[in-house]
Amino acid sequence: MANTKNLAIIKGTEVFVKGEMENVNLADNVLRLEQMAGQYVLYGCYTSPVLEFMPFTRLAMSWNAETPEGTVVEAQCRVRIGDDWTGWLSFGKWSNYLKRASLPMEELPPAYIRDGILRVPQGRAGAAQLRIYLYTDNERVSPLVRLISASVQQAEVVGGAAEPYGRLLRLPAYSQMVRDPAFREQMDGPCALAGLLNRWGQDILPEELTQVMYDHNLKNCKNQSFAAAAAGTWGYEAYLAYLDPAAVWEHIKAGRSVAVELNYAAEQAEAAKNYLPVLSGSFSAGQRQLMPLRGFALEHTGEVFALVNDSHAPTDREAEKRYLAEEFWPAYTGLALVMGGFHQKQLGIGVPQRRHMSLRELDAPGCYLFQDCEGRDHPIPEEFSGSLMAAVRSETAWATTAHKQFCYLTPGPKGSVCVPQEFRAEGTKLTVYAVWPSGNTLVGEITL
Repeated sequence: MANTKNLAIIKGTEVFVKGEMENVNLADNVLRLEQMAGQYVLYGCYTSPVLEFMPFTRLAMSWNAETPEGTVVEAQCRVRIGDDWTGWLSFGKWSNYLKRASLPMEELPPAYIRDGILRVPQGRAGAAQLRIYLYTDNERVSPLVRLISASVQQAEVVGGAAEPYGRLLRLPAYSQMVRDPAFREQMDGPCALAGLLNRWGQDILPEELTQVMYDHNLKNCKNQSFAAAAAGTWGYEAYLAYLDPAAVWEHIKAGRSVAVELNYAAEQAEAAKNYLPVLSGSFSAGQRQLMPLRGFALEHTGEVFALVNDSHAPTDREAEKRYLAEEFWPAYTGLALVMGGFHQKQLGIGVPQRRHMSLRELDAPGCYLFQDCEGRDHPIPEEFSGSLMAAVRSETAWATTAHKQFCYLTPGPKGSVCVPQEFRAEGTKLTVYAVWPSGNTLVGEITL
């Protein structure tokens, strides 16, 4: 078990076997449901050993799981305050094939969960215990759990100072202000995670991540546990951790992908009004935001700058920002998303997929219907809550698919997608995407 003063990571057979398994077994370092007569049982549970920490007031839980259609996982935690344990608190059920949502919860002692973080409003907790349920309604498939973790924000802690040095990581930058208008106000997390995944060669769009990360209880993408779970869905090791500046610096120095949560204001008046630190030159009036780190710059003047991708910028190009470290660190909440390499070499059937189809033109001008290779139509539902978008194909070489120029489409008659008039010039070539709430995507190409 990778365990520091405030972080415990449970993964691998040697660590998993230290916990309790009910209707669950281990194979290839992965938790899965037991089989009876060749069929998976309908549910099981893994419970970790008691994790002892220094006194803490907040806990972030993460899980990396694969959930094929018909399967679900549910992460839970309890904490010990004094000599008493709280009840088990749920971080919500997770699957690509349901409306992922945290649970509405009263913000009352002894503990509650808000925005994917367990909080202790009074007193201090000193220990935690994790468990994760595995469910299936299809006896032929099981969810797979590769990692669960907990990180705590200690009540009394003096953060380690970060020794200044320069380090730059190549990390694609995206502006949420040019993304799907239906979701752009809440896409800082998906834009941040898209950059981290693109860095490792994963071709993915912020809109695809928005659908996977969307919390239908909060009605936004601010649940950071879902960010780590989304990265895990694509096969990457990812977890939340409370890190002091020195620890963040060490992760960047080692070349790991890190996104940090900031809470700040751009101007002094807004900062004074909301008791927030100022981040000079930032684009936002002030709110909680996830920003990926590209590194740090040490100038000859002695000034140190944090290099980030700020998705509140008006364009992708302007999203590459640098902020004075002396203002950046006070804006940092202490919570970070850390992402490493693959859990597995081959992704499984629970991973959202892109399915390539043709597009059949309808009589209505500019309207096209997805059609598979066998000639079957795949209409867009009337109450479609995903993203419909198209990228103009050109000779321009783009660093990533997400950097292409996109237009956003509306549903048309008979389940079609409708291309705006300004993109209907003869000879225009478009790649059309229909991103479902599961994260699965239909892709088709048309030449007008």
